[in-house]
Amino acid sequence: MQFNRYIALPKSSLFYHRLFIVFRLAVLLAVAYYLWQSFLVNGNIIANLGTVNINWSASNYALLITAILLLPINWLLEAKKWQIIAGDARITLFEALKGVIIGLTLDNFLPVGTGAISGRVLSLTDKDRLKLIPGILAGQILQTFITLLFGLFGFWMVWKKAAELYHWQFIHSLYTIGIALVIVLAVLFWRGKIKKFIIPLKNYSLKDLKVVFVYSLLRYIVFLTQFLLLAYIITPESGLNIIIGCATWVFAARTFMPKISNIERLGIRALAVVFFMELYSLPSAGMLISVIVLWFINLAIPSIAGLMFFKNLKAGTLLK
Repeated sequence: MQFNRYIALPKSSLFYHRLFIVFRLAVLLAVAYYLWQSFLVNGNIIANLGTVNINWSASNYALLITAILLLPINWLLEAKKWQIIAGDARITLFEALKGVIIGLTLDNFLPVGTGAISGRVLSLTDKDRLKLIPGILAGQILQTFITLLFGLFGFWMVWKKAAELYHWQFIHSLYTIGIALVIVLAVLFWRGKIKKFIIPLKNYSLKDLKVVFVYSLLRYIVFLTQFLLLAYIITPESGLNIIIGCATWVFAARTFMPKISNIERLGIRALAVVFFMELYSLPSAGMLISVIVLWFINLAIPSIAGLMFFKNLKAGTLLK
């Protein structure tokens, strides 16, 4: 069994794959253009990045250290999820963590999620490892669900402010009806594929899925806490309500572009921050720095560490 079976697309999907690449490029150009326009119109954004006044008191150092110490907890929780999903493969916590970190590293070069799946699959030696992919997807979907659930607060803050500024009361009703119709039509259109996805989940007990859900919830709380700590250090004047609203909005907004790399995801988050803070007529420099630092802690550092695991992946592991 060749490894390219894990990632190769059927010939019938080649057109859609190329179309998707064009779509990604269009989105990236749109994001870059919007950010450039924002920086051009509000030139003080870039200037203020270097002039943000951070009070490095003992308490703020303690908060920064706490945010960094939450890094291993974040990925250990993800490793525990993978350990449960792996089930009969009976992997150790270290092996699970290894698969997660390899996947995170691959996500810098592959669409987010694709690298995560590949990393976990490659870290196993079980011949039936491909059967675990539905479980991996289930874990990702649960994490996305929680992100969107908390994101409702951020979306509510955006909608409330936009409605106040642009008088969207009538459009609000149409928007709500439109979202409901999209959800119903999506379920009807994709019900066959949804059914195929759900059937393999019968291999997992309800108890296991509940535990995976709890770990997903704890992970969200961890990186939300990290964001709050960093934002409180860098831009305390923003206020807790704005910080939480911006954090939940930024995390949720990214989920609408799931097939992007970790590096591209940073651009999406920067775009979301600028949009949110401009909506509230607040300086975005401090919040942008918070997002960049959080990205560096949670994604850049473990991605670099993940490179060490690749030398332990034998060629045979990739080709079996």
